[in-house]
Amino acid sequence: MKSIIGEIFDNTVNYSHKSAEVKKLLNYYFDKDEIKNKIILDAGCRTGDYSKALIEMGARKVIGIDLSNESIKVAKKRNQANKKMGFHQGDISNLKTFQSNAFDAVCCLGTINYLNPTDAKTALKEFIRVTKPEGVILVLFQKDKGLVIQFVSMIATWLPKKIYLFLIKNFSFLLKPVVEKIIGRKISLNYLKYDILLSLRNLHFGIPIKIDEKFRIKTIKCLQCSEKTTASFKIKVPS
Repeated sequence: MKSIIGEIFDNTVNYSHKSAEVKKLLNYYFDKDEIKNKIILDAGCRTGDYSKALIEMGARKVIGIDLSNESIKVAKKRNQANKKMGFHQGDISNLKTFQSNAFDAVCCLGTINYLNPTDAKTALKEFIRVTKPEGVILVLFQKDKGLVIQFVSMIATWLPKKIYLFLIKNFSFLLKPVVEKIIGRKISLNYLKYDILLSLRNLHFGIPIKIDEKFRIKTIKCLQCSEKTTASFKIKVPS
């Protein structure tokens, strides 16, 4: 299953989030002193959009990890001149590559939703293990969705990948007004194709992990997410 998830995002390597939107999101969730001169893990980094933004915002070093081998290849190629970034193909629920207390912060956006409850719990334990005491972990979950969205996700997962990719490429524009109404915000056609429709395959909804409500924070409303669709947690690792 995990290899299948990685293959899904192999098909998104030509899509990038706009730098301004990425920085808007990061500035909302992190104080400047939580980024500047810090070592950060971008867990589920895809092609490195957030990793690059974190470096531009003053991080000392950012390490990205993602299941998609193609995404990691692109991330390395795009950022090969910047020695402050490193990228690894791997599983966020198994961070054995990294020592305990290796990072000042962990950023996990749009990734943990693809893990089953057991693996999601393991991933969070790994985030805590690799984060220094007093460090922070940002993790976003898909909120529970209605039966219609769950049914669409099931169909998206069931359809052969080639057929689903063909449908996305040629007919996404028909769904754009409907999806905008459902999620309550304007979106680009590429965002619809790659961040919503393609991402529906093998997606898990809800919060499968028990997390103290004191870590729950309101989700930013931007191109990538909103409180209507996404639950945000910013966890401070105890000393």
